[in-house]
Amino acid sequence: MAKTVIIVAIVGLGLGIIGRALIDDNNYSIQTKNIPQNLEVSAMDHLMAEDLSLTTSMFLKQLSAQMQRWADADLDEEEMRARFKEEISEHPHFNGFAIFKKGEVVEQVGDLKRLDLSKLTHYHMKSKFSDPYLIDGEQFMLMGEEMKDGRTVVGEVDLSFVKSFVKDMASVADANGTFFVSGSDPEVDWETTEDLPEDLRSETVPELGWQIVVHSDNQKPEKLQQTYHEHEAVIKFKHAEVAETWFNDQPDLVIVENNNPLFVVKSSTESTEELIQRLKRDYDLAIVEPNFIISKQVTIFSTVPNEPKEKPRQAKPHHQPTNQTVLTTLPNDEFFEPYQWNLNQIEIDEGWNLSGGEGVKIAVLDTGVDRDHLDIKDKLGPGYNAIDDSDNYTDAHGHGTHVAGVAAALTNNLTGIAGISFNSTILPVKVLNDEGEGSSFEVAKGIYWAVEQGAGVINMSLGDYYPSDLLYDAISYAYEQDVVLVGASGNDNVEDPMYPSNYEEVFTVAAVDDTRNRAFFSNYGKHVDVAAPGEHIPSLFPDNNYVVMSGTSMAAPHVAGLAALIRSLRPDLTNEEVYDVMRTTAKDLGTKGHDPYYGFGEIDVAAALKSISN
Repeated sequence: MAKTVIIVAIVGLGLGIIGRALIDDNNYSIQTKNIPQNLEVSAMDHLMAEDLSLTTSMFLKQLSAQMQRWADADLDEEEMRARFKEEISEHPHFNGFAIFKKGEVVEQVGDLKRLDLSKLTHYHMKSKFSDPYLIDGEQFMLMGEEMKDGRTVVGEVDLSFVKSFVKDMASVADANGTFFVSGSDPEVDWETTEDLPEDLRSETVPELGWQIVVHSDNQKPEKLQQTYHEHEAVIKFKHAEVAETWFNDQPDLVIVENNNPLFVVKSSTESTEELIQRLKRDYDLAIVEPNFIISKQVTIFSTVPNEPKEKPRQAKPHHQPTNQTVLTTLPNDEFFEPYQWNLNQIEIDEGWNLSGGEGVKIAVLDTGVDRDHLDIKDKLGPGYNAIDDSDNYTDAHGHGTHVAGVAAALTNNLTGIAGISFNSTILPVKVLNDEGEGSSFEVAKGIYWAVEQGAGVINMSLGDYYPSDLLYDAISYAYEQDVVLVGASGNDNVEDPMYPSNYEEVFTVAAVDDTRNRAFFSNYGKHVDVAAPGEHIPSLFPDNNYVVMSGTSMAAPHVAGLAALIRSLRPDLTNEEVYDVMRTTAKDLGTKGHDPYYGFGEIDVAAALKSISN
């Protein structure tokens, strides 16, 4: 299955499952077990096309709304110049601006490539648009707005953002049916929509009549070619103080990563199976397992050497009650009313009357978070990169920024989206690299760090189909420290449980659509606790952008946000009591009572908070 930044599948919650690694404790052999693939590629392609269309609509409407605000503000040229400079600084998709008066340019800011009012031939959303045009290999588009005094403000839009989120998964045709954005696949050489194969469905961007066609790889590999890093093992000592002496007696082992009592080691002489077999017999080791590799669909297990670090101290994430800042009216965020159907469906408005999430830290274990995004930067606490053991949690992928925004984006600030627990703090924990790949070792480190920082809630929109003793050890530790642990069920429409979501200590979330029906990709099983919206969810994306994504990765932070609202309103409740509140107040869906598809039902923010507000 090919990659795309718009669908969450490549980031720990695979669209297609190609196998799982198993350890046979009797003979210590490493095997691969096939898992059935129940997803229709055409259905996933269509879902992605819908996400891409909605994202493009949001992108265009945001630009159009900004142009209209300037046109209605009746600003003089000096004031407009200042606004233009600020906009270019904050939003790189605007290449530049100009003001026309009687057909002549009277003010210009930025490096505009083309200024021709005659190109503004399409009229949508109260703004005029040109067709896309190509200059020096880059795509641009003009948009214009008539001002009250007869002047015209024109902005040149850099369409590289459209190309960046489309990637190689899709092609985009303009209103004339001519493709102006496409991937690098040599087999996709269409010039117009008339060249499309009959079996491909397009999705229309209604604002401009653009058509988006998703063309993913239809081939499904049967099993993994490699499931682990050869010659490597992940180990944990029963007692950290013996590590130095132990390694002195193991001259053949090289320390790949040191996070005492956790280590990744490599042998120059033994195969992985031989290494695992030998180390499992060692009395000093509490955990021994391969350093697994999973390609594309789920997390790739890889490690980077880091400096020794002390074992996290005991932390108690309870918070003292705070004076709640609540919302008594609907928020004014620009995308809330037209796009955030998901928040209305979980009864968020009444819930916001009771809690805003103050005093609670939500750790987002993911690809990082964009620290400069205007809709979340003021909500970020300290962050951690578990891959290189630094504080650089930059998100070049976008998945983590999107997840964090769903849980706790700035709210009622006129721009972007509304976050569920809008007054909570986000702790960005980068456990997945810029391709959306990581390891159980890094996720475990991220969990320990989050607990040390006092996280009350940990969101894990990631996972894989085999258990890890190392990961479970970290999960158990966090649970014992009273942390609410939220995990996504997975996106493969299978009953096979993912980890960490299958662990009893983790609160597992499935996905539903805007009709409260199970999302067709959502994994199911008796371990599912609740459901939450997971199709066509708008949220943040790096560089002050916004995109629509689908997946149980998007459903999970809805629940993490609710958990933070509960912990803020009632900090005396334990993590298990928070779980009980969310289960017992959920709207029952499907078969009466708990069922494998919806758990106890879809979360109800208002009902949950009202039940504990007395």
